[in-house]
Amino acid sequence: MIGNVVPESKLIDDNLKRDLSSVFTKLTDHVVLKAVIDMDSEKGAELASFLAVIATLHPQISLEMYEPGEAEAVPELDITYLPVTGLYKEEGYAGIAFHGVPGGKEINSFVMAIYNLAGPGQSVSRWTVRKIQKLDQKINIKICVSLACHHCPKVVAACQHMAVLNEKIEAEMIDAALYPDLVEKYDIKRVPLIIVNDKDVYIGPKTIEEMITIVAK
Repeated sequence: MIGNVVPESKLIDDNLKRDLSSVFTKLTDHVVLKAVIDMDSEKGAELASFLAVIATLHPQISLEMYEPGEAEAVPELDITYLPVTGLYKEEGYAGIAFHGVPGGKEINSFVMAIYNLAGPGQSVSRWTVRKIQKLDQKINIKICVSLACHHCPKVVAACQHMAVLNEKIEAEMIDAALYPDLVEKYDIKRVPLIIVNDKDVYIGPKTIEEMITIVAK
């Protein structure tokens, strides 16, 4: 495991630390951040520092970081696109992952993922919850984003909230700028670009209700 990472990140200043700590005071359950990181890469080292800071902000958050050669410790994480961070509760992987560093606008979706998983969560109507819980097939949703995109975090948060409410759903944020082969494969010209089960592609902002309709097809 990766250890001795200094909890200092240019992505999180003192003001943001205070804001995040305020949100995390509402956590009622323990959440574990598990990451696979190549520490020799710039983005890998950046993610490690970012996660190390996050883990200091509340005792309900803990952190485990692995080198790529140790990825067998977290076989449920897709290590095709490194670095990757998955969110876990006591019962295991929550179906929520971030490929790349969730900085920029995506700090919002990262924080919301923790809040929805281990805290009271964002308000969702009972009707919406029932529709999500009725989905009975395995669904993988990849949301390709730009860290400067205003719309992307809302889509990521919506899809990952669905994963919280239904264990058959997996929602992965992917910073498209880091993976040119992915950009070429799906001809990504606009974000957010949403890939369902690695075959169906949708472009543009989507609400949680719209995502339910998409994945229920």
